[in-house]
Amino acid sequence: MAKLTILIALVAALVLVVHTSALRSSEQSCKRQLQQVNLRHCENHIAQKIQQQQEEEEGSARTLQGIKHFILRDQSSQESEELDQCCEQLNELNNQRCQCRALQQIYESQSEQCEGRQQEQQLEGELEKLPRTCGFGPLRRCNVNPDEN
Repeated sequence: MAKLTILIALVAALVLVVHTSALRSSEQSCKRQLQQVNLRHCENHIAQKIQQQQEEEEGSARTLQGIKHFILRDQSSQESEELDQCCEQLNELNNQRCQCRALQQIYESQSEQCEGRQQEQQLEGELEKLPRTCGFGPLRRCNVNPDEN
């Protein structure tokens, strides 16, 4: 019976070591991927969405209907291109944990430019919607604001 207990303990320790090693390898792989991927398009897309929300809230888009439509159509095309390229960038990351880390990096770089808590909340909301918008579905257990972990 003692030999069986020792054998079970050794197997459990081996599983733990293998799991820890795989986790470290996955984290290192993610770090390398994040260094190689350019998240600029995601940052631009998020910044455009927040600016658009603010303009809608402030009612600052008081232009003639025809001009407003032309401007919005042009912005929409640019936003769509930024979003497509952003989704491609996120898709290059091989797992949800790495995609979550990318969103956290975007939050960290963009939150410095936020003017107040309302903009930070808008930033969080847009980043949380991004995986679904890209068709990945929601990221499980991903808090885009690493300060709230």
